[in-house]
Amino acid sequence: MRSALATDVSSVRFFFDPVCPWTWITSRWLVEVAEQRSIAVSWEIFSLRYRNRDNPGYDWVRDEMNAQYPGLRVLQATRHRFGNDAVARLYTTMGTLIHHDRDDNLTRLDEAVAAAGLPPELMDETTREEWDDSIVASTDEGWAMLGDDAGIPLIVIPDNPTVLFGPVLSPAPTGADALDLWDAFVTLGRFGGVYEIKRTRNVRPILGPRPA
Repeated sequence: MRSALATDVSSVRFFFDPVCPWTWITSRWLVEVAEQRSIAVSWEIFSLRYRNRDNPGYDWVRDEMNAQYPGLRVLQATRHRFGNDAVARLYTTMGTLIHHDRDDNLTRLDEAVAAAGLPPELMDETTREEWDDSIVASTDEGWAMLGDDAGIPLIVIPDNPTVLFGPVLSPAPTGADALDLWDAFVTLGRFGGVYEIKRTRNVRPILGPRPA
């Protein structure tokens, strides 16, 4: 029997960076859950490029983070000009190109903008540094919730006393299993003493179906 707390969640915040395949998998699971439970998702930027600027463990993906960074500026501009739903559409089209079509450097960002139903003029925002402060601020907000030991995916559930990293999924469950995992995840966040549930990851990202 699913808990009333889990089913009563009506909104969440999801912090993401399009570069991260694990966050992408979690986001598609959350989209399915949100559709089935009528949950409003606020899509928030978390820049892994900024968060890990001094972390040599991310050197292997630094070129991709640098190449994709203009896309974060376009996402922030999209939020400012067109709102949260447009951010959701653009993240979907960007993530599809990056993770399913292997456009690792996001050279086809203009196609993602068009596929999201947004005007081509948004490409002008790729070089505008005035978006950087708000990208840093959004990242710092998410970072402060978790501390230095975790990052994204990050789902913030209102009224839950604990904000947890994850879930990291490969593959993500679907259908009724997706809802069961959601209920378990929400319930874990009820307990202020929960700090870590983890095991060694021995699989690569399993993405699931390509978004239409």
